[in-house]
Amino acid sequence: MTETLSPTDVLRVRVHALGLTATSWTRGEPEAPGAERIAGVARRMLAVQGQDWRSARWALGVRAPGSATADVEAAFAERRIVRSWPMRGTVHVVAAEDIGWMQGATNHRVLAGAPKRRAFLGMSDAVLERLVEVSLVALDAAGTAGLERDALAEAWTEAGIDWQSNWRYHVIWWICQNGMATFGPIGPSGEPLLVRAEHWITAPRQYSGDDALRELAVRYARCRGPFRVNDFAWWTGLTVAEARVGLAAARDAGELAEARARDASGDPVSGAAGRLWVDPESLGSAVSEARLPEWTLLAAFDEHLLGYTDRTAQLDQQHFDRIVPGRNGMFLPTVLRKGRVVATWKRLRTKTGGLEIASFPDTDIDAPALAPLSRDWADFHGVETGGISVVQPADAG
Repeated sequence: MTETLSPTDVLRVRVHALGLTATSWTRGEPEAPGAERIAGVARRMLAVQGQDWRSARWALGVRAPGSATADVEAAFAERRIVRSWPMRGTVHVVAAEDIGWMQGATNHRVLAGAPKRRAFLGMSDAVLERLVEVSLVALDAAGTAGLERDALAEAWTEAGIDWQSNWRYHVIWWICQNGMATFGPIGPSGEPLLVRAEHWITAPRQYSGDDALRELAVRYARCRGPFRVNDFAWWTGLTVAEARVGLAAARDAGELAEARARDASGDPVSGAAGRLWVDPESLGSAVSEARLPEWTLLAAFDEHLLGYTDRTAQLDQQHFDRIVPGRNGMFLPTVLRKGRVVATWKRLRTKTGGLEIASFPDTDIDAPALAPLSRDWADFHGVETGGISVVQPADAG
């Protein structure tokens, strides 16, 4: 019989799958070294939004309680995780062994638009080829020590290439997106350095074709909870048809189950919106036993929201502009109460530090209850805790 899930069920399973409950997969081995636990989070999450480097670190750390930024750096240094473009043309943190096959499954979608982008930039294919050639020579010379972006650009100048500043991002994206390079060890600037992928990644996993689509579907389900086909297609950048191939293969292998959504009144949701996919192992225990945490402090761009197109289980849509002001694509850090977003937050740039919480209308923020989470965040980053101030919204009456 097909399982039916209420909005509360969907929220509960998602929060559990995302590693945010006391019984989640991230809490199982606190005695393991920090770098190993951080890598385990990245592996379980399949990919963590990484365009904002500082936010990406906390997205990993909040799922590995007791860890610190040094553990994230160690996970990079030990070649456990990398930062690159696995899909959608968006930077993510990924387990090192997964980046290659993920790009193999999704590259056809993002690389197709590259020639048009180069035409806009005024970069010929011949110049790109020369830039890539020089880049790979420079990266080979640097070896596992890696290169900063500026150092790579200096190699282009020294090679006599007349390049433009707005080309740099495209060239670095191109060599990473095609699996020639990746961001590995942390450099003096505090951010990952570029290295040759084939030298840095020693044990890549191998999937291709429908097997890769199936693996994407299974891994996405395990770390995202109930989802619709459009969620999976958007997150991977695949077409809906390709997404369905992966989902069907995972279902036929017994690795995914279908479920039906119920609305808040308990009535079945009709059509495609009512069809959910879920990891069968997460259903029973997560729905009946996992307790939603009273409060959670998440990073900007956290997968709690970025992992889906339909976020109604986690966020009241009327508050979306508070998370993404101006709908500019920049997701702010969020405060959750029992899995739902109720506020945003930021670090105060004052001498004493601390956090400022911007609450949603009609929301009571319990600052004392958030104090332990603020200490966890401060301990992770190695800074003073400071206090917590709560700002009421301007339209709160």
